[in-house]
Amino acid sequence: MSDDARVPVTAPLPWQFDDWARLSGSIRKRRLHHGVLLGGPAGIGKRLLSERLAAAILCGHLIEGEPCGECKSCSLMRAGTHPDLLRIAPEEPGKQIRINQIRNELGEFVMRTSSVAQAKVVMIDPADAMNHSTANCLLKSLEEPAPDTHLVLVTDAPARLLATVRSRCEQLRLRPPAPGQGLAWLTTVAGAEDAADALELACGCPLAALELLRDGGFGQFERVANLMFRAADPGAWIPVLVSEYADLDLRVLLEWIFMFLLDFSRSLTTKDPAVARLRRTTGDYVALTGRSSARHVARVLQRTVAARRDAMSTANPNRQLLLEALMIDWQRGFVGWQKA
Repeated sequence: MSDDARVPVTAPLPWQFDDWARLSGSIRKRRLHHGVLLGGPAGIGKRLLSERLAAAILCGHLIEGEPCGECKSCSLMRAGTHPDLLRIAPEEPGKQIRINQIRNELGEFVMRTSSVAQAKVVMIDPADAMNHSTANCLLKSLEEPAPDTHLVLVTDAPARLLATVRSRCEQLRLRPPAPGQGLAWLTTVAGAEDAADALELACGCPLAALELLRDGGFGQFERVANLMFRAADPGAWIPVLVSEYADLDLRVLLEWIFMFLLDFSRSLTTKDPAVARLRRTTGDYVALTGRSSARHVARVLQRTVAARRDAMSTANPNRQLLLEALMIDWQRGFVGWQKA
């Protein structure tokens, strides 16, 4: 799920007013740290905030810490062609940031003088895509910052960064809005239909919910729920089932499996099992909960968390084997079932 979901960069999002006030105040007082780490769940607007931060750093006519939106720097930011902004990201989705991107691209960028603005900005996103060696290479730039150069690190998983990297940055831990605030914003942007269900499906992250509404995310969840229903059949051939989902990114697939299991777990422990995600599926989840146990679901949830961690690591796990092991563990709970 993307973090910006194509929302235009204008004012800060309502739930980020305080975070932006902190950043813009530092810019206005010329006290912004040379390294800024924006961390928090996907879909809350970290990347929108990082773009606004970069625009403010580079703006030639700041107005009380706010980018003016009219100067040459602001125009170049809108066009995505600002020469004083370097974006570092994996060359392919799901891959790692290469050490040469830090050593060469960043190294050359910080050594040259700015072209348009009075400062330079390096955006590293996602920062957790750096392995240990790459992150250590970045440390030099954080420990010995170049004049008028700011590094902005964006990540969904701050804990995955080296502690030494985190400690050398000003850290902002961004959080989802209160449910009412998030729903009000989502309804204004996308309309009321399905907004509440989308926000629940996105775990309270409004921009992820917006992407669900616009890009068929509900359909993806229904596909994965169908996988879980079919895999629960003791006669199902797991390798074939798993291969049918090869078109889904591994991390996205595991995220949906995790969400399904969370809701399935809730349906085992609440008097009203009709949670939003499961209501949208075609499988008989009520009957399935009658054949399952909280202990079994908790075990598979733990396995899913471990699988997500492996998928985000640099170990490059075998996708097919990882998913087969997870689905076989899920299936075992329905073979010769007895209530635990």
